Amino acid sequence: MPGMDTKDIKIHGASLDKAVREKLPASHINEILGRLKSDVVATEQILRETKIGMIVNKLRGHADKAVSELAKDIVNKWKKDVSVKPKSSSSSEPKGGVSMKREVSTNGGNSGKDTPNKSTPTPSAGRKAGGASVDPMKRSHKTDGVECNIFGDDEVRTKSLAMIYDGLVIGAQATPDEVFKIAKDTEHHLYRNHGNKTDTAYRNKLRSLFFNLKDLKNPNLRKNVLSGRIEPMRLATMTSEEMASAERKREDEKIEQENMKEAMVAKAPTSVTDQLRCGKCGKRNVSYSQAQTRSADEPMTTFCECLQCGHRWKFS
Repeated sequence: MPGMDTKDIKIHGASLDKAVREKLPASHINEILGRLKSDVVATEQILRETKIGMIVNKLRGHADKAVSELAKDIVNKWKKDVSVKPKSSSSSEPKGGVSMKREVSTNGGNSGKDTPNKSTPTPSAGRKAGGASVDPMKRSHKTDGVECNIFGDDEVRTKSLAMIYDGLVIGAQATPDEVFKIAKDTEHHLYRNHGNKTDTAYRNKLRSLFFNLKDLKNPNLRKNVLSGRIEPMRLATMTSEEMASAERKREDEKIEQENMKEAMVAKAPTSVTDQLRCGKCGKRNVSYSQAQTRSADEPMTTFCECLQCGHRWKFS
């Protein structure tokens, strides 16, 4: 390994983390990445001890294209480095070779066997655009191998991102990368809309999003979001009524119409008389109405209410 030993690599890894955390210029990040690319020849042991593959792999989703592209190049280079084993290796080479490939995948490879990093997930082994190994209706961030802890110690946002991902991915054919990006953007707008706070309002909105997204009777909402018809910024502000499935909207409309009809039903007119005496307070200030509650040949029922004390009674 020319140039860097394990200690140097760890130092550079820490510098990368700090640069991203403090949002230093992309040129500074690229400078560190450039040194890693030129001075590090990856081995299974190096990747395991330094975790540098995981650190660099996170940068594949960096907002700056130059940074993300360089990170991808480095991951590809290190994957090839680890996959190549000298012919002089011992008879245990096949076993060692498999182990080394697994280490690259764990620490930052970008093939279909990669383990997702904290910022940009990748498909798990044998999974393509939704997963042949998992029932699409049972997909989640766990089955997709997606790590949602990209917010440091903020467990609320981490759980929120996982919930949005789980809601979006049900029955989806999209890759984990595609779903994760939409989920991450949605949570970003949700967080920003609530003043960068994970308060009660933020959590209530998150629950509303989750319940509507995971509704098995509402596949169109998920499809519209994943297809881009509904953008993350819009999704983060939609009301429960706007997100509701067509079936639920029909049910709500039916209930509303029934309530409207009930409110419009003519009620029996009431009159006030001093000919009836309240049996409770003895006052002759009584409101009454009549309705046919039994068969037509039966007398009408008179409903009475004392306007003095509120006592109610009826008689036929």
